[in-house]
Amino acid sequence: MDTALSAGQDLEQRVRRELTDAGFTVDASPASADGGLSVWHDPARGVVVAWDVAAGQLIRYGTVRAAVRLALRAVLIAAGHQVEEDRNGLELVVTS
Repeated sequence: MDTALSAGQDLEQRVRRELTDAGFTVDASPASADGGLSVWHDPARGVVVAWDVAAGQLIRYGTVRAAVRLALRAVLIAAGHQVEEDRNGLELVVTS
C-alpha cells in the first residue's frame, strides 16, 4: 500500500473519530443529497470535511451552515489539526 494513501486514510479515521467524539454524526459516504456531515480523503488536498443541508435549502440555512462550519473548525483545531477552507468556504480541508 502507498504510504501517502495510508497516511491520508489514517488522518481521515482520526478526523472522523474526533468529530464523532464531539457529538457530530458523520455520514459513511463522501456526500449526501439529504445533507449532513461528510468526511472523505482527497489524495490531492487532504481530508475534506463538509456540512450541507438538503438540496435546494442552501439559501434558507446559510447562517446555520456558517455556525456549523465554525464549530467543526474549532473542534478540529482544538484537536491539533491544520485546517484550511476550500471551495469558497464550503469545505474544510485537514492537512495534518
